[in-house]
Amino acid sequence: MTINSDTIFAHVYNSVFRSIMAHEKERYTFTGGRASCKSSFISLCIVILIVMFPRLNAVILRRYSRSMRYTVFEQIVWAIDKLNLPRSNGKTPGFKIPKSKTAALPITYIRKNGAEQQILFVGIDDSDRTKSLKISSGYIGILWVEEKTEVDPNEYRQMRISALRGGDKYWIFESYNPPSATRHWCNTEARQDDPNRIVIHTTYLDIPPEWLGDAILHEIEQTKANNPRAYDNIFLGIATGTGLNIFENIELRTITDSEIQSADNTIQGVDWGYYPDPFAYGQMWYNPRKHELMIFDELYMFKASNRRSFEAVQERMKSRGYNITLDRITADSAEEKSCADWRNWGAACKGAVKGPGSRDAGFKWLQGLAKIIIDPARTPRAADEFTLYEYELDKKTGEVMSGYPEGQPDHYLALTRYATETYWRHAGA
Repeated sequence: MTINSDTIFAHVYNSVFRSIMAHEKERYTFTGGRASCKSSFISLCIVILIVMFPRLNAVILRRYSRSMRYTVFEQIVWAIDKLNLPRSNGKTPGFKIPKSKTAALPITYIRKNGAEQQILFVGIDDSDRTKSLKISSGYIGILWVEEKTEVDPNEYRQMRISALRGGDKYWIFESYNPPSATRHWCNTEARQDDPNRIVIHTTYLDIPPEWLGDAILHEIEQTKANNPRAYDNIFLGIATGTGLNIFENIELRTITDSEIQSADNTIQGVDWGYYPDPFAYGQMWYNPRKHELMIFDELYMFKASNRRSFEAVQERMKSRGYNITLDRITADSAEEKSCADWRNWGAACKGAVKGPGSRDAGFKWLQGLAKIIIDPARTPRAADEFTLYEYELDKKTGEVMSGYPEGQPDHYLALTRYATETYWRHAGA
């Protein structure tokens, strides 16, 4: 097949593309910042390899099965269409795409001679399936671990052993945005020497701006101007952690739809803003028995009037089965007019109880939780704020400064404190 690489992936990937096609290495680790098109490039390579090598089958791996239908499954479908490859109805040659809207079922490539190859989508949480990966012909020669930071290293090791066997050539793709903590296993493992691996680090700066769009470019510039350290981690893919994390109880993972549906008495918070500070809304659930907070929804808006933000949150809550007139929202009471506007339009909105020490008391309670579980796909800004919020150092002495720092992005931190105030005030924090 003939490929015009200039139209399907950025020039930064040219050399590694040649390496992959020539099978110069077995393992390709893609790190880097958000919006660097890592997943898009890998999906293109997988589809091309399937077409080029008749015996190859692929397994695409993520932590949770339910997260795959609208992530990596759609990414592979995008790659098939980007390469202008034919689709099959089951009888004609081409890629047969399952019609299910909920499950990431296998995508089958049917050759002219009737031979079939499969692209399987597997969640590590589906233990029965990971132990018995079977294909009807050929062998599993491609493994892609998307969002590697979600995966336990021991489970990943076992998965590689289970999946890759029976063939003569293997391609392993790994992709992730480096966590801020330099000690995270993905960061330390990427620094280890492996003669059979290439580590590829890319950022949005390597991608033509017109491919990214104005929205993400605006977010990048705002982050760069307001929080250079967050910009370095999120968009340049640099592990910026100093070991001074304020919240050391963060667990970043996929939160499934069933977990959210079983969460009774969800709580909502709002931090008012306009520009350059955003309006921020968040939804979460506190489990008092386990002493855990689960964060699973967010909405950030710039230059939004009270009416526009009200209507956006109203629609968002309705689409998720909640009612803005019944499900209480606790908002920053410093803007009483905004709270009053929302109440006049029907929202069950109350101002947070604020006073001396309330900020420290709320943060202290959050630090004391067993876990703060955040889904970085559903709530990327919440994940960024909680993981990047750190104690500051005295510039003269180098000593850690006491107290919670001012000036670091804390919009989701603030709305979380408002949403949970009933619990931490009751606890006497």
